[in-house]
Amino acid sequence: MIYQMVRNEEDAWDLTQDGFVRAWRSLANFRGQSSFFTWLYRIMTNVALDWLRRKKIESGQEFDDSVGLPGIAPGAVTAPQAVVEPAVKLADQEIRKRIDEAIARLSDEHRTVIVMRELDGMEYHEIADAIGCSIGTVMSRLFYARRKLQTMLRDVHEQL
Repeated sequence: MIYQMVRNEEDAWDLTQDGFVRAWRSLANFRGQSSFFTWLYRIMTNVALDWLRRKKIESGQEFDDSVGLPGIAPGAVTAPQAVVEPAVKLADQEIRKRIDEAIARLSDEHRTVIVMRELDGMEYHEIADAIGCSIGTVMSRLFYARRKLQTMLRDVHEQL
């Protein structure tokens, strides 16, 4: 989740470590009102969002699209290990790159809910708990994020 938000492997590892340290220090504050996963996920999300805000302020740019993991498609760990024709593989990589770029252009709020729902498979109530908002807000952000992605990726959808 953090990598999907920051788009840089080294920064994602550093932020993950920072998040676990923050969680360890705050463990006494965990009241059990939500699941441990949701509590930890919220901490990790906040660490990533804080870093993105600082980076945006420091650099004056919202995103760096040149950063990524070359040759490794997100979700590759869970993808079936089948032999794919080179032309199909190249087309899939190009489509995946376009999708990743489109997600990276979303606002922090929209990118967060899209990553949590579509990539991490979290339920609406889990997302709401993790980011500290209502389920209606989650649904609204997802609606607008999907709508923006649909607009940005219209030509990709037409090719499929």
